[in-house]
Amino acid sequence: MTLHYRLASLLLAPCALALLACATSLQAKVHVPDPDALDAILSGHVNEGHFPFLYARIEDREGNLVYEYGAVNEDFVADISIDGDTWIRIWSMSKIVTITTLLDLVEDGLLQLDDPVNKYIPEFEQLQVAIGQDGRFPSEAVTPEEKAAVCPLELTPVETEMTVMQLINHEAGFYYSVTGIPCIDEPIARLNLATAQSADEFLHRLVQVPLIQQPGTGYFYGTNTSVLGFVAQRATGKSLAALISERVTEPLGIHGLQFPLPDGVRLLPRVSGQDGALRIAHLGELDIFGQAVPDYDLGRELYLGGEGMLATSKGYADFLRMLLARGTLA
Repeated sequence: MTLHYRLASLLLAPCALALLACATSLQAKVHVPDPDALDAILSGHVNEGHFPFLYARIEDREGNLVYEYGAVNEDFVADISIDGDTWIRIWSMSKIVTITTLLDLVEDGLLQLDDPVNKYIPEFEQLQVAIGQDGRFPSEAVTPEEKAAVCPLELTPVETEMTVMQLINHEAGFYYSVTGIPCIDEPIARLNLATAQSADEFLHRLVQVPLIQQPGTGYFYGTNTSVLGFVAQRATGKSLAALISERVTEPLGIHGLQFPLPDGVRLLPRVSGQDGALRIAHLGELDIFGQAVPDYDLGRELYLGGEGMLATSKGYADFLRMLLARGTLA
């Protein structure tokens, strides 16, 4: 008998991330041989000042809890319980939820993977592509010397058609404000994309900066998945929050995976170790969009499918279990 299990959630507060590892066991029953030893490892990382908290959760494929432990530095995380029901910013773990939802739309024939993105986002007809002073795309600059040779930029028209699949694969040419190239990072950071009030405003700002390469010419990590979410919205006339609810969480009975912050919930503080010791993060210090982070309140209708969701470890574990079970929680 093959039994699948995974470390359903190891939540790290410094970047407000949840890290997940999946594995397969040939044993008939999943168990942790020495939970006290694992507890000590997690507590050690917290006590030594590496993290403000760590929470680990292991479930089997049927959703049975196999192991759970949390360690907290009360200097940073006080008066907030850390367990499977703790809400946390999941940042880029939002991406797989958005992609799953998009693929469900493809399955229903509402759009196709080879559709041009301009079909849904005509604003992108204004996009241009950056070319460095060395004649290469900025995306090709890897070493500090190569990055220094990029600026100032020249601009060239988009020559290759951007497709929905390229958004999924991070080949569309979008990026975050952390490339290490000043003339690429500074303009997009000034736009403060995460403060936009809607998808339309986000896209209006985004077209003011060039792509880092021609679409389809290579992999470059960035805002591609949030743009993918906007494609889903334009294709259906529904918000990404509504699509995820209607197509993923509600039909499967998944609780603890959503965009808006639940009533009465206080998010964990954002902590940095940039100075060699943990402290509360300064404004803009951990932000990939500039000076602002995604807004988790209900006041705006900007749903960033690449970075903006919230989850509990229980909720995200259910989502992963659904993927392992090919669309069910059975």
